[in-house]
Amino acid sequence: MSRLQYALRGPLFPYYAPSNPPEWIANLQPQVVLISVSPYEKQDLPSPETLELLQGYTLLRTDRNGWIELVTDGEQMWVEVERK
Repeated sequence: MSRLQYALRGPLFPYYAPSNPPEWIANLQPQVVLISVSPYEKQDLPSPETLELLQGYTLLRTDRNGWIELVTDGEQMWVEVERK
C-alpha cells in the first residue's frame, strides 16, 4: 500500500478515447488520471488512443494498481493504492 500526494486536479477518465477530447484533457492539466478497468477484461482496454492522449500524466489503473482511494480537504488530494 502506498500513499501519494497531489494538487487537487485529478479526473476519472473513461477508458475509451472518444469521450476524452485532447483539448479537454490538455485544458484540465490533471496531476493524476484514474482509469477504471476490470482485471478480467481481455480486450485491448484502455484503448491505445486513450493511452496516447494520457502520455506524460501520472496514470493509475484499477487493473494494475488494484483499489484506488482518493481523499481531499478541498485544497490537497491524497491518493492511496493497493499496488504500485
